[in-house]
Amino acid sequence: MNRFVLLALAATLLPASSPAQDPALVEAAAPILMAEDRRALDVAVLPPALEHPDPLVRRLAVTAVGRIGDREGRILLVPRLDDRDPGVVAQAFFALGLLKDRAAVGAIGDRLRRPDTLTTEALVEAATALARIGGDEAAQLLAGVIGGVGELTPARRQAMLAQATLESWRLGSAAPVDRLIALARDTSVSIRWRATYALGRLAAPAAGEVLLTAMRDPIPIIRETAAKALGRSYIERAGLPRDGVASELVRTLNDQTPGVRINALGSLATVGDSTHAGDVAPLLRDEDRNVRVAAATTLGSLRGATARDVLVAALPADANEWGVRRAALLALARVDSAAFVPWGERWLGAPDPFDRMVAVEAWQSVGAGGRLGTVARADADPRVRAEALGAWAATDTVARAELETAARAAWTSDEPALRVAGLQVLAREPTEAALDLVAAAWDTGVPELREAGLGLLGRWARRDRSVVDRLAAPSRRALLQRPDDPVLRATAARTLPTLARVWGGVTPIETGRTLEDYRQLAARYLFAPDNPRVAIDVDGRGRIEVELLPRDAPLTVANFLRLVDRRYFDNVRWHRVVPNFVVQDGDPTGTGSGGPGWSIRDEINRLHYDVPMVGMALSGPDTGGSQWFINLSPQPHLDGGYTIFGRVVGNYGPLRRVLQGDLIRSIQRVGAS
Repeated sequence: MNRFVLLALAATLLPASSPAQDPALVEAAAPILMAEDRRALDVAVLPPALEHPDPLVRRLAVTAVGRIGDREGRILLVPRLDDRDPGVVAQAFFALGLLKDRAAVGAIGDRLRRPDTLTTEALVEAATALARIGGDEAAQLLAGVIGGVGELTPARRQAMLAQATLESWRLGSAAPVDRLIALARDTSVSIRWRATYALGRLAAPAAGEVLLTAMRDPIPIIRETAAKALGRSYIERAGLPRDGVASELVRTLNDQTPGVRINALGSLATVGDSTHAGDVAPLLRDEDRNVRVAAATTLGSLRGATARDVLVAALPADANEWGVRRAALLALARVDSAAFVPWGERWLGAPDPFDRMVAVEAWQSVGAGGRLGTVARADADPRVRAEALGAWAATDTVARAELETAARAAWTSDEPALRVAGLQVLAREPTEAALDLVAAAWDTGVPELREAGLGLLGRWARRDRSVVDRLAAPSRRALLQRPDDPVLRATAARTLPTLARVWGGVTPIETGRTLEDYRQLAARYLFAPDNPRVAIDVDGRGRIEVELLPRDAPLTVANFLRLVDRRYFDNVRWHRVVPNFVVQDGDPTGTGSGGPGWSIRDEINRLHYDVPMVGMALSGPDTGGSQWFINLSPQPHLDGGYTIFGRVVGNYGPLRRVLQGDLIRSIQRVGAS
């Protein structure tokens, strides 16, 4: 049986803890939630909470310190490694991993060496923390665990081995590749998969033969992992015979597991050899819809007459569903521009704006600047015009005057998406006029325009250090005032440190919530007796049921249910589906750039993207809003980077059938939730 299925069965059997609601616990939890949401290391709240007599409060406080991210929190967390409650100890290891402060590695190592009791849960979190923190000292500790040597007791090394193996890819060049290669041949399925995954993520040249061997492993998830790793860049790096690897990938196209076929197609696409188009062509009729999507995309990379002919055959409306035809149209544009043109015109003339947006993407790949210019000026839908204007600017190097005229018209539009597109065309270089335009965009107060302007400033500042100094001009001084939006402040801290210093620190964050608001959130979500559930009704696919996990991500669950109750997600299309990776939704515009107009804090937790889990989509730290995704296969590299706030329960069939463009008819609460 597929390991993915086994993991899923195990997850559905795990009981959900249901803490009894206690007014005293609610009162203790509320200020902790407030401090975490404000990202403020509140010395009046957190140190007392870390000593609270109830272990649940101490766990919440430890988690908050880690999520706040201030490395001064290490001083608060290290003593909790000796907490009398094993759950608090495990949570303290996890929180130290979130801080990524290498000064904490010594304390973690000392705690691991001490001859007393540590639970397996704590040891697993210690391994995770060391990998996330990184550095020579952490790498040495983990290498000892993976290699079966070092100061830790054999029992502790064994308890940490699986997680240390899985997380070792985070160590980069310090990872113990030789030992991982040995573990990739281990008799334990769990260890073998984790070692294969780590080697694939590391793209370790020495692992070429073991990855090729893993393509024939009896366990599907191991074959999937190996097939994904064996792309062209790895083949060249490892010095593997390209034809031999390609033949192995072709053989794998007949694998009984769809995920293996999809990953093999992805790697074969990178090889770029048109002689394999005939091997891929039959998969455009595969019983699995997402295999068909992957096959079309691969044919777009392989090219040649065979690819052209089968892609054209896949395009009629009665030949395939929309998601497959979309992939075929994009692929055909790459393969044969002459064969594409009549189909591209047909899609540009379609009544559905989503068809026309796909056509814009395809026309861009054939370099048809003139055609895109017509769409940018004349299409009835502002989303299509915005996409076409950006594509036109990236394609046409001749008709600059016409492009700028269209961009100025877009800049004066009432539509934020069009204004952003116009700004990005008109402000290509850091001229005085472009800086004035960015300042004007900032003065609108429109979040999308401010984000776009800040992005332009960051790009310019990498080439010209005087850019921030030039903001001192009277017409631009508003940009030097600290904005209320914490996302903008955090973006500047990453990309424009000079401006960030002028603005001041990112935190504390003004949330607009009172302490009473946090009391209500704690009572409703942290201490609810049962986890709420929602049902996602996908047109033509069926019902996907999701159990939300409020004790792991209370603010995120509250935000999601707020949007569900507003029917925000109803009649919205899945705007992103990557076969055997993720499905993503939550943008009513269908473009992938829309949101609710606010952002929420990340709530990174100890859950894992093993079975299909529901996570928040981000454009940077603490930028979640309404977009969310579900992983379709195990994706450990997402752990610790994206808030998990739910998991799919019951039948996975409808989820696996989802294609890009499919319509979500509704998302509604189930039962009493």
